[in-house]
Amino acid sequence: MDEEGSVRDEFRFNNASDGIQDLLDRASPTECKAVLESTGNLWIRLYEALENHGVEVKLANPNKTKAIASATIKTDKLSARILAHLLRANLVAECYVPPREVRATRALLRQRTSLIKIQTMVKNQVHALLDKYGFKSEWSDTFGVHGMTSLRNLQLDQADRNILDTQIKHIECLRSETSFLDSKIASHAIRSEDAKLLMTLTGINYHSALLIAEEIGDIRRFPSPKQLVS
Repeated sequence: MDEEGSVRDEFRFNNASDGIQDLLDRASPTECKAVLESTGNLWIRLYEALENHGVEVKLANPNKTKAIASATIKTDKLSARILAHLLRANLVAECYVPPREVRATRALLRQRTSLIKIQTMVKNQVHALLDKYGFKSEWSDTFGVHGMTSLRNLQLDQADRNILDTQIKHIECLRSETSFLDSKIASHAIRSEDAKLLMTLTGINYHSALLIAEEIGDIRRFPSPKQLVS
């Protein structure tokens, strides 16, 4: 679409390597701007492809794009045209997209969070199994060094013994992977001035500091301290 709102080219492409390449072949970095609608994770691949191609790209917030949200007829073609008109008029309600390096660090932190959640789920399964037999751990940390040794030596029915052994191996594997991510996160935190500043606060370690810093991103995008806290 040109600056007057006339459609210059219109075509359909797949969100796959060949389809994206077809789009890039038509999009001149010096002449084109692009806007995408934020839909799950489907926008990421296309966004990064356009970004790498040198095209200025914006991510539209679908909840704030009233022209699309309130439309009685919704098709990809109509939505694309509406987005193009909004981009032309500089009226796109944008989602914040952090720089590539911040996105990569966020992914690392979120993966660690996911591993911790899975650990908690497996530990709860172990507790449920122990409750079945009325066992109470004599150690303050059921999953500490002594607690894990105790779990390995418990006398259970064969099926439950097999299940517990699987759960123990699962916990050990998750701990190993979490430790690996911790080392990567620590190296990122050392290089982050914002993280080092946050670590001067009581109770904030390198992981929490980097998590806060990277989830906030560019603090200048918040008009006021109140909105940042919100």
